[in-house]
Amino acid sequence: MKWTDHDLIAAYRSGDLDAFQVFYGRYKDALYTFLHNRCRADASDLFQETFIKFIDAVAQKKITNPKAYLFQIAMNQIRNTSRKAKIISLSDEFDIPDIESEEDEIVSEETFKESLSYLAKEKPLFYDVLHLHIFGKMTFEEIGKLKEMSKDTVASRYRYALNYLRKFLQNDQLQAKEG
Repeated sequence: MKWTDHDLIAAYRSGDLDAFQVFYGRYKDALYTFLHNRCRADASDLFQETFIKFIDAVAQKKITNPKAYLFQIAMNQIRNTSRKAKIISLSDEFDIPDIESEEDEIVSEETFKESLSYLAKEKPLFYDVLHLHIFGKMTFEEIGKLKEMSKDTVASRYRYALNYLRKFLQNDQLQAKEG
């Protein structure tokens, strides 16, 4: 029998520690990747803090969507860290093609990071959806539950985020050609 997240959390609340181990195993990699891509230096600490806060929350209240709740805690942890640092740091490991070939179509890693940082600053709602979908590996439906909006709204914010990045990168490339 495959247990749902809700079943695992209910079993954990009843004292079954193995149920939590299954839940943890199910999401530890995706959560760590999500945190690592958002704030590389603090990812391990935030990972631990997220699970500690999640365990505390599970003990105190009924959670209807455990995965979404877990990622919402992680997002809050990231925001708190970003507020303290006053910067948003991005991962150095984006899959960017080699800059020396096909210069017109290639975007440098620095430009890509700059565009993501700009999106996070200017359109944080779009950035959150983009980041949860790509790095958090969440579906639009899961993001919708997490953000309390319809999956269609999530999908359109994702499209807006992609279009925003495309425009930013195209403008940057035009400026590079002119300069």
